[in-house]
This record gives sequence, C-alpha cells and structure tokens, in this order.
Amino acid sequence: MDKRLLLGALLIGTAGLFTACSDDNDSNPTLIQPTEFILNKPAYINETVDLTQTDKLHLSWSQPQYTSDNAPVNITYEIQVSPTNSFNVSVAEAEADEEGLLQADYAIVDRTTQFCTYDLVADDLAKAIEQVTRWGADEVPHEFTVHLRVNAYFLEGTKKLNEIASASIGISVNPYYYELKDAAPIMWYLVGNNIGDGAWSDKPGESSFPLFIQSDYVYDKATGAGEITYLNYFTTDGWKLQPADFNWDYGFMGDGANTAVYRNGGGDNGNIWVDPEGYYLVKINTGSNECFIERQDITPYDYGQICLSGSFNGWADTDMIPVNKSGENHVWSYTLTVAEGAVEQVKFKIATSWDTNWGYGSEDGEVNTCGKGVGGGKNIGIAEGTWVIMFNDITGEFSIVPKN
Repeated sequence: MDKRLLLGALLIGTAGLFTACSDDNDSNPTLIQPTEFILNKPAYINETVDLTQTDKLHLSWSQPQYTSDNAPVNITYEIQVSPTNSFNVSVAEAEADEEGLLQADYAIVDRTTQFCTYDLVADDLAKAIEQVTRWGADEVPHEFTVHLRVNAYFLEGTKKLNEIASASIGISVNPYYYELKDAAPIMWYLVGNNIGDGAWSDKPGESSFPLFIQSDYVYDKATGAGEITYLNYFTTDGWKLQPADFNWDYGFMGDGANTAVYRNGGGDNGNIWVDPEGYYLVKINTGSNECFIERQDITPYDYGQICLSGSFNGWADTDMIPVNKSGENHVWSYTLTVAEGAVEQVKFKIATSWDTNWGYGSEDGEVNTCGKGVGGGKNIGIAEGTWVIMFNDITGEFSIVPKN
C-alpha cells in the first residue's frame, strides 16, 4: 500500500482559513492588470515534508482581480519553484539561451490549472528542484527549504497576458534525487462511436487509440509538448479526444462540425463530428491545447487488412486491429508485450504476401518509437515493455506508445 499522503487536504481544518476564491468561469469582460493576490500558507508550513512519503502537497490562493467589477474570467495559474527564492530566469529561458549565458533560478511545473487550488505532486516538485540545482545522486541534502509561488495570466493562444505573481512561501522538505531526462511527447487518445470497440473507455488499443508522434518534429525537452496527428476516414459518428489520464474535464469536445475545442475544466459541449464524412487530418498542438481538423482530398488504396509480422510470431501474419469499427479504415493498432531485456523485430505488411511491406531504420533491430516506414525497409526494433503500436497505411507512418 502507498503510504504517501496528500498534504494540506488532510491537514487543513476548514475552508474559512483560506483567502476567499471563486471559481473561474467563461466571460468576456475587459481585462485590467491585477496588483496582487495571495498564496495561502498551508497547514504544513511549519513542518518538514518528507517527499518520499508524500503523494501531493495541497496549495490554494486568492483570485486576482482581472476586471473592475471582479467578474470571473478564465485565468491560468502555474506553479513556480525556486531553491533560492529568486525568480529571474526560468529553466526554459536558460535552455533557450544559445549563448549559454543565462543561469536558471526557478522552474515551472508542467501542469497548469484554472482553479484556485492545486495538488502539487511530490515527483513534480522533486523534478523542478533538480532542474535548477542539478544535484548529483550523492549531493542531495537531507533537508532543504524550497520556495513556491503562483503565476497567474490570461492565456490567448500561446501568449501569456497580464501576468501577476503571488508572493512566495518557503517549505522545508526532505528532497530526493530525480533523474532528469527528456520528457516523452504528450499523448492524446481518440475515442468514439466508430472507434475500436466503440465503448468510449480508457483501454488503449481497444477503445482508445493514441495519435501519431511525428518523427521529424522537435518536441519540448522539458514538457514533451508539440504536434501529434491522425489521418483516417471519418464517418459522421461522434468522437472526442482525451488526455493520457483520461480526465474528461480536460479533453477536446465539439463546437460545430469539423471543430474541436479544449474543455479545460468547463462544461461539456458534446461530441466532435465531421461533415461531410471523408478523409480528415487531425492535428493537436499539445503546448497550446489547440486542435485543427482539415479535410483531405485523397483516394487511398484499400488494403483490406494490415498485419504485424516479426520475431514475436515467427514472422507469420498477425492481424492488426482496424481503428474504425466499421467502414473505410487506414489506421491499424496492435498491443505487443516484449519481455524484460529483450528486443523484438517487426514489420508491417499486407496479408499473405511480402510484396508490400514497410520497415524503418538504418539496420535491422534498431529501436525506434516513430517514423515513416518505407517499402522493404529494415526490421523495426521494439524494446521491453507493453506497447500500443499504430500504423497508417496511407502515409506509412508508425508510432509506438507505452500502453500505460
């Protein structure tokens, strides 16, 4: 059993201890520049928090006044973390400095919110501390004071408008080493009436299917943000796009034909649909949470069935699952488990013949998680783990995503 605790939510006695905060709702008022807002001191402020035994740290704050009459507006809040209580250069700004002159003194936690409360995951806090301190595994102190503040802004596209930061608070923690590595691309999943088994459930490779990682796209190393795509035939049936944690409140919903909007915790406008049915390219910018649906004037060849063949099945034909439950389909899926320490080799092919097959890479068995397969290409290596393998027979693109 996980003994780690949700600090704050368990320790705080009543909501009356906090500065009042109203939820942000949709509105179109004239923005003004706020002058201040307050990050409340949590109940654990005078304790030392052992991050190895803590699941989440609960935070809350007042709502900045963004309109003259304090009308509710959709304000975005991000958590900023500094080991030195200095918030001059973010990790992202330092990494973008091509001359290498800037030194980061604070990090921004990846996940934002539009509410005045936030449960800061202990791993996210440890990661943010490590991004700034760059401690070695044997350099992490037993006890350390880290400083937190909240930055509020009105998000217009990718622009942060009317920013205002709260005063910081210091929290004593027992930190731990967090191994930094490039973030995996942020993934979104397609669900709907004509998708997989049509159950609309969180079962990758059965009811939900990941969009395609782009091999020629440079994803944000810190957050994994970037562009993912999906090209296939769409009927007029309803569908939606869900984040990896399958929180329906933060998925993409419909807003008229051929349109998808980010829900962001608000009300549900219903399903996405296309009109007329046909081939469409879906693109999601996972940094700005924007989705574009573009009709395609194409008539691709219908292979009928695509198979996965490889060392896991003696190079026989194993049918891949069509993503579309009925009708035309050109995107296929298969879930493969590779044993610990092993590498399986696979290729995509038509049924009963090797005349048409797709491979990828510079040599057989080279591990790749995405790419654009070529006819007769090299065997694709898949490392240990359980993977949802996606293949598009129009473009030859494949994407291999961890099942979890």
